[in-house]
Amino acid sequence: MLVRHSLTTLLPVLALACSAAHGAVPQQPEDTAPQPGGTGAPAGSTGAQSFIDAESYFASSAEIDAWYALRRDLDDDFDAVCGDTFCEGEYSNYKPLRFRCSVEEHAGTIGRCVWVLAASNEEVLASTGDVEVDARIFLCEVPVAPETAVVDLLAALSAPGARAIDAALPGTDRSIYDGLVDCL
Repeated sequence: MLVRHSLTTLLPVLALACSAAHGAVPQQPEDTAPQPGGTGAPAGSTGAQSFIDAESYFASSAEIDAWYALRRDLDDDFDAVCGDTFCEGEYSNYKPLRFRCSVEEHAGTIGRCVWVLAASNEEVLASTGDVEVDARIFLCEVPVAPETAVVDLLAALSAPGARAIDAALPGTDRSIYDGLVDCL
């Protein structure tokens, strides 16, 4: 029981250490310069920004359903492109863990979006029977434009006819796929 508890506590620390050591993108410092158009905070507030998870930002059931559908679509899109691209390299078993965005709760603009993926390579040692495992966690930045409204991101990535992973991100000529190429 003690070992199980210790491992449960240690695993998140190991995941962060591995992601930092193996290609994870460090969190950028916040820009302290004033933003054009005000702070996005309601009148009478102190002007301090407050960020929440995108899934907590949406209020209507239609928006919430669309957000979760987008996350499922992105996972499916990754599976569709992985075999011909990322999964032919050092790791053949990438798995998307979570697509997550922070949203300034008053302005509805995105602070940052990341897509966390995991992969591993296993090798059986014939002489000992041991299995060597090289496991990695990748924190991939989504190249969203500054001041992108989360509702605009959702609309762009949910548009019919194109895969969400390939859709142009609002205000850019880049896609989520482009961010994955930079990361993986």
